[in-house]
Amino acid sequence: MKIAQFNAGLSGSPGMLMRVISEEMDAQNIDNRMLITYGNDAHANVFKYASDQEIKVNALKSRIAGNWGFEARKQTDRALNYLQEYQPDLIHVHNIHGHDLVFDTFFAYAREKKIPVVYTFHDCWAFTGYCTHYVRFACDKYKTQCRNCPQYRSYSWFLDRSTENYERKKQALLSLPSLTVVTPSRWMADQVRMSFLKGTATVVIPNGIDTGIFRPVNSDVRERLGIGNRKMILAIANAISAEKGREDLLELHDRLSSDEVLVLVGITEDVKKELPDTIIALPRTNSQSELAEYYSAADVLINPTHEDNFPTVNIEALACGTPVVTYDVGGSPEAIDDMTGTAVPEGDITALYAAVRNLKKTTAVHEVCRKRAVMYYDKHGFAERMINLYRKILSDREETT
Repeated sequence: MKIAQFNAGLSGSPGMLMRVISEEMDAQNIDNRMLITYGNDAHANVFKYASDQEIKVNALKSRIAGNWGFEARKQTDRALNYLQEYQPDLIHVHNIHGHDLVFDTFFAYAREKKIPVVYTFHDCWAFTGYCTHYVRFACDKYKTQCRNCPQYRSYSWFLDRSTENYERKKQALLSLPSLTVVTPSRWMADQVRMSFLKGTATVVIPNGIDTGIFRPVNSDVRERLGIGNRKMILAIANAISAEKGREDLLELHDRLSSDEVLVLVGITEDVKKELPDTIIALPRTNSQSELAEYYSAADVLINPTHEDNFPTVNIEALACGTPVVTYDVGGSPEAIDDMTGTAVPEGDITALYAAVRNLKKTTAVHEVCRKRAVMYYDKHGFAERMINLYRKILSDREETT
């Protein structure tokens, strides 16, 4: 079995998950490659088929022409030449909407060579004209045909080519002889079933994390930050944007009592200057061990996201023994149950604060959060499920040929 995985890079949640699958395949002596377009390519089984400068040029071209996802011809040729030499039995696609490939040209190759494709939907981009999420805009055009896109200015400076992009994606994916869609959440699977991919085989495999790193740890975080015995309400705010709940966090902060404190991790210096002094704002960290210290020290993780597939921060917090409060939006509530957190109606700050106030990180809650994360979201279980899916697809293929 030879597997080729595609993702924009090795970092971020999709990149991390790709590496987890690759590491498990390495452990099982399964021949595999990871193809990327940015970041570090130091791994032995990584092929970087674009330069950082080329990706920037592609981004510029796509914003001018409006054809986001279809402006990487040279890079696509390089990737396909590599595949032609490597001859994979199966291709697994993660995120490729960072100006990495010409979407239809890439999948035309898989169709021509009759290579089965597994496509993990980390967001909704594959079945829309432009956007990665549409919930905030109450847009359901993806169910029939994207047009007059309310978000096209985020992707194109001049032209709304959402209809053309949508049709090209639709034709490319529906023409594949073997396509299996993987979604991290049941919510995303439901979205797929309402799109042009409604007849496509769809499997739910929740994301996995390293529960050896994300585990309850002792640290001096509370002392170092001057929190003392106050209730520590943590938000991982690497992208403190409207869709991730920026205004909600600020409004929640205004309601906190003197025995509670909001801690935001991932804040730039410019943003920090705009925040109240009573918010503890910390810079972004690339250290998973440091993140585990913050999760472990917190009484609750708050994630007021307005659009999400299956947030990794939720399961990281659980693995560190910390309960989660989130909005009942997308797949965000799926990681928790009644013992490990609370999901409240979107935008209901009163309910959000009540949930934060009422949640107690008791020994029992701490233990059940950790147990749930290890049982359902450990990286080894995640990778094994994915590899078993590869085996099943290839086995079924052999039986029909």
